[in-house]
Amino acid sequence: MSKIELIDITSDNWINICCLNPGKEGKDFVASNSFSLAQSFYEKGWITKGIVNDNLLIGFTMFGYSEEMKAYELCRFMIDQKFQGLGYGKEALRAILKFMFNCFHCTEIFLSTAPNNNRGKHIYEKIGFVSTGESCGEGDDVEEIYCLNQFNMSSLE
Repeated sequence: MSKIELIDITSDNWINICCLNPGKEGKDFVASNSFSLAQSFYEKGWITKGIVNDNLLIGFTMFGYSEEMKAYELCRFMIDQKFQGLGYGKEALRAILKFMFNCFHCTEIFLSTAPNNNRGKHIYEKIGFVSTGESCGEGDDVEEIYCLNQFNMSSLE
């Protein structure tokens, strides 16, 4: 059985975080971890974490309060291509969401995703996210907005 945990990003692991690769398909749907780390430095309110399974680095996440959305948002979530398709994504997503609900004491968590990110949307919907019917961005960067509220917390167990 795997043991997913969120870890702080430090001077010892930031390069390994930046080297994680979402794979060819994933690159279309998630900003690079390097960009995300820089964004979190200049845009206050974002928390970045590494995702480990039994102490092995397998992914990255960034979340926090989005000034743009005026809500708590799961901004980035990626699993390295070597660890995709093994069930870690769903387990890691549960760990992130539990952390967010506990840390922020919020009632809802939002995320946005590309309309053609079928793999991501499948995982999000399986966890309990529902489409709000709204979108953000413009042109080729339009993303659909999804929401998970605290009443769907049972889906996180």
